[in-house]
Amino acid sequence: MESASVFVSQNLRIIALPLMAYLVVAIFFIYWIFTAVYLYSIGTPVFELGSPIANIKWEDQTWYMMWYFLFGLFWCVAFFICLQQFIIAAMVCMWYFSGQGSEMSDQPGSVSMFTAIGWGCWYHLGSIAFGSFLIALITMIRVVFEYLVKQYESVGNKENPVYKAVSCCIRCILWCLDKYVKFITKNAYIQIALHNSNFCAAAWESFYLIIRHAGRFGSAAIIGWIMMMLGKGTIMAASAYLTILIVQMQYPEVQQPFIPAIIVALVGYVVGSLFLSIFSFSCTAILHCFLLDED
Repeated sequence: MESASVFVSQNLRIIALPLMAYLVVAIFFIYWIFTAVYLYSIGTPVFELGSPIANIKWEDQTWYMMWYFLFGLFWCVAFFICLQQFIIAAMVCMWYFSGQGSEMSDQPGSVSMFTAIGWGCWYHLGSIAFGSFLIALITMIRVVFEYLVKQYESVGNKENPVYKAVSCCIRCILWCLDKYVKFITKNAYIQIALHNSNFCAAAWESFYLIIRHAGRFGSAAIIGWIMMMLGKGTIMAASAYLTILIVQMQYPEVQQPFIPAIIVALVGYVVGSLFLSIFSFSCTAILHCFLLDED
């Protein structure tokens, strides 16, 4: 975590990556919403007495288009996030193997973000797309499962104990599969930046590396989780406390300053998670570089 802090402090422009990624995701999501509304309107309106909104009766082709379009949303969002992860991993590799992390280094800040973006967009776009496809596929399976569960419960069989047990087990398995795919994908992008390999080879290399150094990765994950929780808690507490002070000083007529403080604390948690994720991923990438250097 200390090395990750040094890396971020010497390359402050990396802080703009989450903002850029989520700005692109927000623009795409707005486009997706408008397009989804147009797709929703394809069909025959059916008016019901007493309902202010008309229901749209779809044909089978419209249903297929909506499912396809939903999968496209998951894939594109995952692609932007995965591209951001690869850029951070590539910058960490440049920083580590150029000796800038050593105490004797006198060349801080020479890591090129544009070079990392070029590597990702020109040489490894297929690997990034494939990894994001796997994440989107698992997400789509979970959404389809929840849709089937909702359809089954609408029939009136939701109190069946066998159904409850089976649905909980399947939901747990899909959740574990989603976490596993995201974990392997994240580590695979680091190996792609290290070895210039394709996604499948990098995923196997990262899996084998984690198995050989399970203790180090486990301890780093636990310590990183503790540090992330402390950081997020500090950001939330400081944001809420400052909000209460500002409201009490500037707006004394407000009787409940805790309401805006809670809202600001939630926003602070989202923003803190956004930026602290850079430290967490940089820590993992530095550990990969160190183990490769040691081996």
